[in-house]
Amino acid sequence: MQVGVGISNADDPGTAGQLASEQAVQQSGRPVIALVLTTDNYDQELVLSAVKRVTGNSRLIGACVPGIIVNLRLYEKGVGVCTLSGEDVEAVTHLQSNISECSYNKGRELGEALLEKGGRAPGTVLLIPDGSAANISSLLRGLYSVMGPAFEYIGGGSGNNLQFHATYQYTDEGISSGAVAAAVIKGISFRVQLGHGWRPLGEPLMVTKAKGRRVYEIDGLPALERYSALVGTYEKDDFPRWSMKHPFGLPGAAGDFIIRDPVQAGEDGSILFATEIPENAIAVIMEGDTANLVAAAEEVSQKALNTPVVPKILVIFDCVSRSLLLGKDFSREIEAVARNIEADVPVVGMLSFGEISNISGTPLFYNKTIVVAAGW
Repeated sequence: MQVGVGISNADDPGTAGQLASEQAVQQSGRPVIALVLTTDNYDQELVLSAVKRVTGNSRLIGACVPGIIVNLRLYEKGVGVCTLSGEDVEAVTHLQSNISECSYNKGRELGEALLEKGGRAPGTVLLIPDGSAANISSLLRGLYSVMGPAFEYIGGGSGNNLQFHATYQYTDEGISSGAVAAAVIKGISFRVQLGHGWRPLGEPLMVTKAKGRRVYEIDGLPALERYSALVGTYEKDDFPRWSMKHPFGLPGAAGDFIIRDPVQAGEDGSILFATEIPENAIAVIMEGDTANLVAAAEEVSQKALNTPVVPKILVIFDCVSRSLLLGKDFSREIEAVARNIEADVPVVGMLSFGEISNISGTPLFYNKTIVVAAGW
């Protein structure tokens, strides 16, 4: 396997796409698949057209994201391209639209399309859904019901800095919104690890009324009333930035907590979360600080890099809310990852709206988490 990475923050979208992809292809040679990440400063169609002129008929997967990580530096404006090549590397892609509608069935359709194109031989499923879409967890359950445990699952949601307006996902098939861009990559092994660094605060709560991503009651009281009583008051128009400091934690099967992000206060006293929360779920308010979040990132990268050979690529999905919460200290998180990697190993990643991994067995959708995958 050969890997190439490139980045450009040129103002013109065609120029940025061309320069980033030329840098990547110069290192990897003719690619089998290209990962393309852009920020929302660009016309996505023009970026993709420029990239395709350089990468030719290779497979392609990507999205519009709030930040791009290339070689352990964060870019808030730019186009990042990672290309993979090699005689043993194979890839297929699929763009599944309208994933909020009948999400479980959409996941099944996605799995069936990927298997039809790529076969059942094991590989890694790379997923970039619209991070604001409803029922991504249900989508993953549908996908897994078709593809099963022979595959590794990794990915992250696309989005744009908590603005909650349309974002874009794409493959070589085209560009869509409210979709999931997916690829199956074979001929590359990945070691995947995840962590978050959040700790439980206070007593367990019960979600007594909920539907999908919206929680109506906690402990039998209006959700917003009960939540505010526990974590304090907030400015009405600043709920997403205030609540990111106080996520929910749901106990996971492995003994850790799965983080769930409150993102919007409803006029009816409900709370909209980034990911579905089941009715009657037990939850705990979580707290975190810079030291623990950074330590978790270092531990995750250290475990991921414990590979049988020196990895040839490191892929990072790092929740955008970690970046917003850490602020200027986010560079410490990147530096913590860097401490465990050889200087010449290419790194590519994104700030994500939710993270995907099957480290617990089945693919799950996480919040406020960092996922690191070392490939060889």
